[in-house]
Amino acid sequence: MATDKEQVIQALRATLLSVKGALTIKQCNRDYRELQGDWIPYKKLGYPTLDKLFLDIPGFKVTQINGEWYVDAIASQESQHIASMVSRQKSSKKAIKLNYPNRFPKKQGSWRKPSASTNHPTVYNNQYSNQYYRAKGGTSFNNNYNNKVSSNYKYKSNEIKNTSQNPKPISRSLSDYSDKSGLNLSTKINNISQTVRDAKDEIKHSTRTDHDVDLKHSGKVSASQRLSNLRDRLNTVPDLIPLQLPAANNQCMESSGPVTNVVPAHNLEPPPDSTSSAIKLEWTCRKLGLPQPVYKVYDIRPKKGPISYDCTVKVGSTYSSSSYPDSSPSDDLAKEVAAVKLLAIIESSDVGGMPTSSSSRALTCLTELVAEHEAGLWASTVPHLYREKYGENLPSNWQELVENCPKIIKDRVVNGLLVLLPNKEGVEASVPGDPIDSDLPPLQFPEDDFWNVYITVANSTLEIWLRIIGQEYSGAFEELLADMANYYKNSGTSVDKSMIVINAWYAANLDDGGWQRAKILEINDDTATVFLGDHGDDDFVSLDKIKILEPQFRRLPAQGVLCRLEGAEELAASEAGAALVRRRLPGEVLVAAPGPRHDPLDPSVALVLYDTSTQRDLNLNKEIVHDFCTAATFTITQKPCEVEVGCVSDEGRVWVARAGGAAIVRNALALLTAGPYRRPLPAAPHAPAPNAATLYIVRTLAGDWVRCTIISGLDGEGTVRTQLVDSGLILRAPLSSLVPLQTFSPALNDYPHQALQVRLGAAERAAGRMVSRLRELVLGARVLCRALPADASPSSPSAPSSPPHVELFVRTAPQNLLASVNNSILMEYECLQLDSLKEDEKEATNHVEALHRKKERIFRSQSSSGTVAGASVGGGTGSPLPPPPLPVPGQCFDVYIAMAANPWNFVIQPNRTRHTLQAMMSSLQVECPKLSELDAPVNPANGELYTVYYEKDASWYRVTIAGTVSPDTVSVYFCDYGDLALFPNKALRPVPAGAPLARSLPPQAVKARLYDVWPLHQDWSVEDCIRFQELCVEQQFVGICKDVGKDPLNATEPLLTLDLIDTSTDEDIYLNKQLVAEGRARLESTAS
Repeated sequence: MATDKEQVIQALRATLLSVKGALTIKQCNRDYRELQGDWIPYKKLGYPTLDKLFLDIPGFKVTQINGEWYVDAIASQESQHIASMVSRQKSSKKAIKLNYPNRFPKKQGSWRKPSASTNHPTVYNNQYSNQYYRAKGGTSFNNNYNNKVSSNYKYKSNEIKNTSQNPKPISRSLSDYSDKSGLNLSTKINNISQTVRDAKDEIKHSTRTDHDVDLKHSGKVSASQRLSNLRDRLNTVPDLIPLQLPAANNQCMESSGPVTNVVPAHNLEPPPDSTSSAIKLEWTCRKLGLPQPVYKVYDIRPKKGPISYDCTVKVGSTYSSSSYPDSSPSDDLAKEVAAVKLLAIIESSDVGGMPTSSSSRALTCLTELVAEHEAGLWASTVPHLYREKYGENLPSNWQELVENCPKIIKDRVVNGLLVLLPNKEGVEASVPGDPIDSDLPPLQFPEDDFWNVYITVANSTLEIWLRIIGQEYSGAFEELLADMANYYKNSGTSVDKSMIVINAWYAANLDDGGWQRAKILEINDDTATVFLGDHGDDDFVSLDKIKILEPQFRRLPAQGVLCRLEGAEELAASEAGAALVRRRLPGEVLVAAPGPRHDPLDPSVALVLYDTSTQRDLNLNKEIVHDFCTAATFTITQKPCEVEVGCVSDEGRVWVARAGGAAIVRNALALLTAGPYRRPLPAAPHAPAPNAATLYIVRTLAGDWVRCTIISGLDGEGTVRTQLVDSGLILRAPLSSLVPLQTFSPALNDYPHQALQVRLGAAERAAGRMVSRLRELVLGARVLCRALPADASPSSPSAPSSPPHVELFVRTAPQNLLASVNNSILMEYECLQLDSLKEDEKEATNHVEALHRKKERIFRSQSSSGTVAGASVGGGTGSPLPPPPLPVPGQCFDVYIAMAANPWNFVIQPNRTRHTLQAMMSSLQVECPKLSELDAPVNPANGELYTVYYEKDASWYRVTIAGTVSPDTVSVYFCDYGDLALFPNKALRPVPAGAPLARSLPPQAVKARLYDVWPLHQDWSVEDCIRFQELCVEQQFVGICKDVGKDPLNATEPLLTLDLIDTSTDEDIYLNKQLVAEGRARLESTAS
């Protein structure tokens, strides 16, 4: 459970660190689901609500604003650089510019359908096209994607489809597509009702909704947008709905007269002064186009005195007020008080934000605001709309600014009310609002099962842009280009840099592609980054080559269609797969079979591409996968190649993998198991497959999915041994955690194994003895590998399928020179063997020293007693300690856990003698520093008592000799704490005479094991051991002795079986039952 919690916390931190600022808890839960595929499992972690989870876990900053919980991740030292990069990142990034020649197909003749082997049904009708390529509100989004790769455009007139050598001239006048500039203002006003009806028919929406404004201020984007840059362009610039003049029945009076004949709706004459404030508030809301006020009255009933009333009033979600603390004797008076206060708020110029920064900015924003409403705006509504849109207040002299603005017309109608209208007379073609009045219409897909297409851009299997070939598609597009070239050759309106609108469509003259329709993505100095919606890529255009896109060039939908190769999506995680697509597809005329739509949020069309130019129809999806797998075949030759050493077994066997090969598989599996292209995981097998080569995927503790095969049968615990085919590692995993790869990803199932077992030639005989040194040299290092010649391999015969003999090379610092791993291992092994022989010879020749050691061993007890007698004056020496008092079975006693390895191996100290132990330790810290190295024993023996200085905590401890490692090094046992360590003989000191407790106090460390627990598998896992240490080390418990036995590793030491109980809480906690509840152990009594 702790591992799951840590994984959830890491995923939450990654979700929050990847976005600027804080998220609401709901937004965080939504982003977590998009990234991980499931909601935050707070209930499984033991929390009733999400806010309780974030408040309990350190590392998160949780605040409550207006009743809403906001959470942000506090960047740690390890993740500070990530948070810093996220805080400085741009909202959109531009990809590397690549060149793709041949924008137009070279051959556009008849085509034939591929053989009827496809299983894709006919699903791409016009209704599907509308659903798939139209965003909410009816806006087009098949041509709104960021980070597209730019191309070079070779525009050649002889490549235009259906155009003869003498093309037929096309007669199109500007008056056919644009409004007549000679219309006077009154004619425009008389046509307002028709304009409004047309706008309703086209179901257009305002450019900036309240939601868009909120997103702009918060700077938040969804997790799916952060995962896929292709989705960034789904936020199009939608059409504008003109705000109609207030008129009876929501329509303008149709009249040929001037605008003064327009009759305002709702009888907009101000009410008389005697009218109540509530009625004035309703009138003001109608005047400003606001929702009607909503009142809520509260009655206050004190124990003594009359009843009083308070009232709150709200107008939409923007304005609210309360009569408190001015209570009233009746509910009507309370409403009046609240209405008076809210009227003052609405009419105040200080509501809604700070004053505008400058008059020039106010005039620019006013021009934009009025241009969005072709039917005009009541001047009284302008301050309110301005505050809602820009979050600022107009300056007090804003009407004077409008008087001097040639782009805004002021007209007075009935009762002297002022109307603001956009001025299009004489400057209609250059008004900056025109380019963004509408987006390009959505593309309607053909109803056929197959499309004839031309590939314009191919960046990966997930990002392929194409154009549909046909008279309604490519034919109309080529006519459009010819018309644009003729029109903009001598006409067109240039745009000033300050008037260019981001995400608006313009005409751009490309150096190598002529005049194209382009959406502005970013402006840098004198150039702009544009997206070419008819081709699917980006380019750079000088600002002086950008002009207004006239209405006649907006009618044709953007021709670029974003697609992905169905069944080959995983290749996008590899640069090799992307390079294969870039080399194979651009500039080709192919047949596309669109597949069914699985994810409604995915803007790309899943399709299968066919090449029907030969006798046999080629499925290019399968061809690309086949080429990708063939290129990944890993073989070792006598030519050195870079490899990664994935595994060195305990026996010295070595597995190498092609450099980067394992990472390609991991990244591809990560793409398919998380994010927008996630596939459902098939069910786990009930039994190991009869074919030993069957591939599965399994998730490691690090969270990565890897490929593996089963190399053992099913054991009693339901687990099997698996070998990772891309690294060589052997892991034990539950059979229920394995996923068959063939049904999940046929492409990765065919991908060659990246791990290959090798042999080290002559050095193989030393590898088994030098495993640690071999791992130190090759694991995690850049390794070169070459096959050994046949004459350099060992003479013993080997089977044809046996691992090849190779030589490994690594670079050594500081000169970065290549060194042979084989030679290093072999030479170090032979040197160690030589040293061992020398030691044996030295021991054999030094008979006198050997005899001395023999005498010392035989007569040690006598010499030791003499030493004790002689050393009692000088400060003490090694002597045995009394055995520790042990409890009888069934006895309860307080214990302190000094050290723990796992539930079957920990060390306790009895609580009743802890004060004595502390007193003894204090005396040792005073007396032991008085001894010198001259007091160190010459030949310490097993079981003798000494003191030693431990540098890590700068303290002196009692130790007993556990064994002799070398003539000058011993292994000591900290008899009061249970640790083992190595020390030189000269570090030992006798027990000082000034510390008598050190001679008499029994050893305080007693080994113990937890009662009635058994690991879930064969042994305790690392996570189980760590969790057990967290629960008990340096904690006090009540221990119930269940048994007193002998340590199986040392029969001279006792081993207690204890039931540990934590009594520090209101309810006693049995440690063994807690481990079972956490899913880390099982009760032995239950299992039996």
